[in-house]
Amino acid sequence: MADLSQVREHMEIVGADGVHIGTVDAVEGNRIKMIRADSGSHSDHHHYLSGGLVATVDDGQVRLSANGANAAWLEEEEGGQGLGESRLFNWRNLGLGAAAAGVAAAAAGALYYSRRGRDDE
Repeated sequence: MADLSQVREHMEIVGADGVHIGTVDAVEGNRIKMIRADSGSHSDHHHYLSGGLVATVDDGQVRLSANGANAAWLEEEEGGQGLGESRLFNWRNLGLGAAAAGVAAAAAGALYYSRRGRDDE
């Protein structure tokens, strides 16, 4: 984690891939508060990024260790809950869905091969 004391208001926040994530409003504790305009469909309130995501602070930019797409999922609400946790298709639901799909695929494969053996006789 980079030194957050170097982070200043209005610095651009970019992902590891250089994609614009947001603009710094302030540093609060170990999190960066982004300006409201960078909060997408939640523009009525601020979003935050954990200071642990900050790789470097230089040249007027805060560069994150996560790429742009992943950093967007790692944004937090004021209370600390992740944005991905407040959506219908959050990381927990997707994980359960993937596990269920794996079980279903294994069952279908087992059924296919058990019937295939009978048809060959």
